[in-house]
Amino acid sequence: MGETPSPRTPAPRSPVPRTASARRGLLLVATAALLVTPVVGQQPEPPPAPAPSPRSLLPEAFRQSDEGQTEAAPLPGVAPPPPVGAAAPEVLSGDALLQPPLDGVELPGTAEAPDPFANDPVLDARMTGVLDTASGGWGNAVFAGSDGRYLAALARRIDAPVASRWASIGLRRALITRATAPSRIRAGDWVAARAWLLLRMGEIDAASLLISRLPVEAHTSNTTRIAGQVALAAGDLGALCPIARAGRQASADTMWELAMGMCAALEGDDISAAALFDSLRNRQTGISAFDVRLGERIAVVAGGGGRATNIEWSEAPRITPYRYGVSMAAGVQVPADRLTSLGAGRHGWFVRQPALAPAVRLASLGPAAVQGSLSVQEFVSGIAALAPDDADTSRGARLRQAFAGAGPVQRVAAMKAIWDESAEGMTIEAARYAGLLQTAPAAARLPVSASVAADSADIIASLLAAGNTARARSWWRVASEADAPVRARAWALLAVSGGIAPTADAFSDWQDATNADDRSAARLLAALAGLGLARESGWNGLKDDLLPKAETSWSRAISAAGTARRPGEVAILTATGLQGAWADVPALHLWRITEALTRAGRVQDARLIAAEALTRA
Repeated sequence: MGETPSPRTPAPRSPVPRTASARRGLLLVATAALLVTPVVGQQPEPPPAPAPSPRSLLPEAFRQSDEGQTEAAPLPGVAPPPPVGAAAPEVLSGDALLQPPLDGVELPGTAEAPDPFANDPVLDARMTGVLDTASGGWGNAVFAGSDGRYLAALARRIDAPVASRWASIGLRRALITRATAPSRIRAGDWVAARAWLLLRMGEIDAASLLISRLPVEAHTSNTTRIAGQVALAAGDLGALCPIARAGRQASADTMWELAMGMCAALEGDDISAAALFDSLRNRQTGISAFDVRLGERIAVVAGGGGRATNIEWSEAPRITPYRYGVSMAAGVQVPADRLTSLGAGRHGWFVRQPALAPAVRLASLGPAAVQGSLSVQEFVSGIAALAPDDADTSRGARLRQAFAGAGPVQRVAAMKAIWDESAEGMTIEAARYAGLLQTAPAAARLPVSASVAADSADIIASLLAAGNTARARSWWRVASEADAPVRARAWALLAVSGGIAPTADAFSDWQDATNADDRSAARLLAALAGLGLARESGWNGLKDDLLPKAETSWSRAISAAGTARRPGEVAILTATGLQGAWADVPALHLWRITEALTRAGRVQDARLIAAEALTRA
C-alpha cells in the first residue's frame, strides 16, 4: 500500500460578501489573483523544549499533578481564540472538558444538557470536511460518539508537529474527512479547532479548505479568528476581505484594522485605503509604523499608485503572521533569519510558497516530508526542481543515480549516499529518515536482488517510510539470507508491518542479533502487543519483563476510545502521546496507540506508525 496523501489543491477564494456590489467583487477577484500565492501553512512560535522525562510529552490534562492548566502557545502577533463555547452559556467551556470520560463516567453536566444543535436550521454545517472514503477519508462516523468540546480542548493543546510522520498523516486525514461533527460543539467552533491544529501542523491547504467549506451562516467568532490566521499564513489577502469587518468585531487584534485598509485597496478604493492608513498612523492604536508601511505596499501592488515606502526589517523585532503574510503577497523579501522564528511547522508551507527564495524552499523539503506535510512524490519532485545540479555529487545527480544507475549495486550505492546526507537544521535521525523517504520511489523500482542483501533492511525501511508495504515484503526472501544483524532488523520491520508472523523465539533471536537494550526491546514488543501479534502464552514472560505495568489517564483515555471504535478521537489522542521526539516516546504510548488504532479499525495506520518507531527511535 503506497502513500496516499490528501489532495493538494489550493483552497477556493473566499466569496465576496453578499452586500458588496458587482464592481467591488470583480475588483477584489482581479486584484487578489495578482497577490494570492498557492496556499501554504502557518506555524506558531516554537513551543518550549520538552522536559527530558517522557511524561512531559502529554498535555497538562493528562499529567498526575495539581498544577493549573496550561494553554497551547498562540500564534505570534495574533490573539488566540477563547475556549470553545465560551461565547455560548448553554455550551460548557473547553476547559471543563480536559479530563476525558473514562470507564463510563460522564462529563459534568452532560447527562441532562441537551444537544444545542438538535434542531439546528443550518443542517449542512454539521457535515464539514473535504475527503470522502474513496479519497482517503476516514468515513462519516469518524467522530461519532465523541464529545466535540473535549476533542477541541485536546486539539488546542497539541504542540505540533508531533514525533510521527504517519500519525500526522492519519490525523490530517481524520480532521479533513467529510463527516458529521461530534456532539455538543458548534459547527463553526469545531471547524476552527481543526483548522488551527492543521495550521500548526503546517497543513495550510487543509485548513483553508475546511474553512471555505463551512457555510457562512455557521461561522462563529472562533471561525473568523482562525480564518484570519489561515489567510495570513497563506499570503492570501483576498480571503481576509470578506471577514475583515466581522474580525474587527470579534477580536481586539490590530491586524483587522490593517486588513480594512488593505482590503479597501484591493477593492480599488485608493482614497479610503489612504485615509485608513493615515488614521492608523496618527491614532494611538499600538500599531507600529512598520506594519502600517507594510500594509501600504499592498495598495501600491494592487493599484499601481499610492505611497511606496522602503521596508526596513531592522525596525521589526520579530515576525508575525501579519508581517509574513503581507510580505508574501506584496513581494517583500523576509530575511531568512526571521523566518526561523515561525516554528517547526513552517516547513510544510514554505515549500508551497513561490515568493520565497528557492534555497529556503529546498531547505524545507526534508523537514516537511519528515513531518508528514509533504508527500514522498512532492519531496522528490521538489529536489529535482530546486536543487542545484552542477556536479556529479549534487543532490539531483545522486537522486538520478538512485533511479537509473547501471544496476542494483550502483543504485543502492547512490541511495546510501542519500541516507548519509546531513541537513542543516535537522537532527541526524531526522535527516536519515528524510533520506529514506527520498529514496522510496527509487527503491520501489529496484529489482529484488541478492547482490544488495547487505542493505536489504534499509531498503525495506525506505519502502515502509512511504507506506509501500507490499514491495517491502517482497524483500524478505533476500533479507532472510543476509547476515544476522541485517536479517534481524528486516524481521522486526516486517513483523510489525504485517509481512511476517512473529514468534517469541524469533523475538529473542532479534534481541541477540541486534544487541537490543531493554528500551529497544520494549518498543518492539509494545508494537507487537498493540497490533495483537503477541497473544500466545510464549510471550507472557517477555511481557512481564519488558512492558510497563502502570497506566495513566492518557492511556486509559485512548484505550477507551479505541474500544468504543471512535477513530477520530484516537487520532487526536495519538498526537497528544507523540509530542516531542521519538526517543522520548515511552513504550506504553506506542503500545496503547497501536492497540487503539487497531481496535478502531485503523490497522494499517498502526502498522506504519510501529514501523516508523523502529526505524527512527
